[in-house]
Amino acid sequence: MYKKQMILQRIVCFAALAAGALVFLYSLGLMTDLYDSAFYYYAEDIANPMVAGTEVYYHMQGFNQNLTTAGIVLILLACAQFVAQNHARRKYYIANYITVAVTSIASVAVSVWGLMNVMSYRAQYLLVDFETLATYSQLFGFSYTNSTFWFDAAWFVFGVLIAVAAVNVYNLILKRNLMISEKKLLENKEV
Repeated sequence: MYKKQMILQRIVCFAALAAGALVFLYSLGLMTDLYDSAFYYYAEDIANPMVAGTEVYYHMQGFNQNLTTAGIVLILLACAQFVAQNHARRKYYIANYITVAVTSIASVAVSVWGLMNVMSYRAQYLLVDFETLATYSQLFGFSYTNSTFWFDAAWFVFGVLIAVAAVNVYNLILKRNLMISEKKLLENKEV
């Protein structure tokens, strides 16, 4: 059982790093369709956009920057687990507990915050006048899409982030139980 747990703790540390990288990459792609469809052009006059609803592009800017920052922070927190040797320690110390707790809490917080915001912006995106957008896109030669792929991908991205956080906590509990069992076993041998 101990070898399986050691393998699991390595996998969890790399999964946390991959999940942070996934959030970062998602933040880079989130506004791709909006940019390719020239929402910035149609909503240049944000108070009176050329195509109704395209101002969502400008509304999302601050959130997207914060999501990119959150992705970087999640990557750094996952790296902190490697610094604390969470992936290789036979026995966990206070730093190991702290890194798992902070990484897991941050992952859940980013997931909830990110999902709420992305779904809010998705609702705004669906208010775009797609008929007018299609007409202008043909006229100006801009790309056109009415796909919600990047908004819907949030369920997968943040779902993975929450799942990795849950497995990280599970691994910590499993590790603690094994450490307690090992300590009792050693105490019984000494008697």
